[in-house]
Amino acid sequence: MKVLLCTLTLSFCTALAQDPNLKHVTVPAIEGNKSATLTALSIEREVDNPALYHLKGSVVIKAPVCLPVGRNRALVCDGYRLLTADEADFHSDTGEVDARGSVHLTPLLHEK
Repeated sequence: MKVLLCTLTLSFCTALAQDPNLKHVTVPAIEGNKSATLTALSIEREVDNPALYHLKGSVVIKAPVCLPVGRNRALVCDGYRLLTADEADFHSDTGEVDARGSVHLTPLLHEK
């Protein structure tokens, strides 16, 4: 069942990515080497806070999962989270997402 769910989610995202009306933004990683990708019908960056992105319509956010590990609390990034929503605000400085509408969060163990 989990494999089917991941397959359906990835198929849905692949179909969205082929929509010529969608906008795409790659947000560089704060630490580490994995960046986040933002996809939506409308993507706007806050003028007063350039780390804040407003996304509307068919929102898909693929962001790395990073956790502080060990005594020195070094970030270890492994896998991704895939969030779909009607609208969302993405904070690129913290990785936080404020999502609204039909929200779904799917963990992805490997990059696709």
